[in-house]
Amino acid sequence: MTQIKTVKRTTSATQSAYAQLKRMILDSQLTEGSPIRQDEIAAQLGISKIPVREALMRLQSEGLVKFTPNVGATVATLTVMDYIEMLDMRLALECRALELAVPNMSSVDVAHARKLLSAYHSAITNEEWSDLNVQFHDILYAPSNRPRLLATIRSVQEQMGRLLRLRVTMAAQHERAHDEHVKLLEACERGDAREAVRVLRKHIEQTQREVQGYFRNSHRNAKES
Repeated sequence: MTQIKTVKRTTSATQSAYAQLKRMILDSQLTEGSPIRQDEIAAQLGISKIPVREALMRLQSEGLVKFTPNVGATVATLTVMDYIEMLDMRLALECRALELAVPNMSSVDVAHARKLLSAYHSAITNEEWSDLNVQFHDILYAPSNRPRLLATIRSVQEQMGRLLRLRVTMAAQHERAHDEHVKLLEACERGDAREAVRVLRKHIEQTQREVQGYFRNSHRNAKES
């Protein structure tokens, strides 16, 4: 019984460390490339180093943490190709979710999505655009009634991280994105799943191109400065 309790305590500590570290990374409290000092994290959370290391290993498997010999754990730095690959994953997962969702979409779903779209159009900061964009897409996919698919989409969004979502929002033209969202919602309201998926695919593919352009320009500006 004592051994079982010890295992439960260790598992609980590992889960707590995992959740805390993941949130710190996604909220940019721990920035890309910064070291993760296990002693400090353990002291901050009031646990031993063992669950902290187990949590870091789990985050490494998700691509959020990198272990380097003689350096230790650092927050993974994502490249432009990492970002493009994640948008490829969005294409596959979200187009399928939307295809399944449209036939089940109710007037309440459409009204909720329209309210979010109005707020998105009125927003003035990148943070607001990013958060409302995620909520808008989530509402459209929810009627698919595929919890595992939706959980995977959510996982991809988390791996992209808040910083990436902001970069995507900054790269994408706000008015262009809003117009495509309007067309997407109109197709959903008509029950035209094929057209809705076509608009969504075009929307994400255009975002990929703009993200690539954003990083090319950033690289060019860095070389010139």
